[in-house]
Amino acid sequence: MSIEKIQKERGITLPRDYLQFLSKLDVEQDYCFNDDPEEHPDFEGRCWWFFDEERLARIVEMSRVGAAPAHRQLELYLKCYQDFSDCDSVYSDEGELSIARVANGFVVAEENGDLLYLDPHENFSVWIFHHDGSDVTKVAGSIGEWLAKATLG
Repeated sequence: MSIEKIQKERGITLPRDYLQFLSKLDVEQDYCFNDDPEEHPDFEGRCWWFFDEERLARIVEMSRVGAAPAHRQLELYLKCYQDFSDCDSVYSDEGELSIARVANGFVVAEENGDLLYLDPHENFSVWIFHHDGSDVTKVAGSIGEWLAKATLG
């Protein structure tokens, strides 16, 4: 499925800087990002594996939860979290966020089970979903800002 079809299906228009990045993406390349340079100035950062168009559309299955395209896999994680915790929100460094908002995130990359996603609710700011705690952290105001701070791994 093409990125144009994905956008149409989701009813969103992804940021131009992300679409340009996606069109030139080398899937063999990791992008490292230090989300706390003040605390760890010498740390290269976590190295994220970005999804190309094919990978964005690939179906991810979670046992007893369901299946979804990779760009929508937050829905699966959060369905499981909500069933387990009976909560309607997740913790973030900016306060509680509704599960509906986070589940609508557009997943663009993965690192060791954690997901990097764009939040359509907040002008496609960049967030990390921590799969082991089901909490989220905002790491950049835009994908362009994130990429400007990232290094090739």
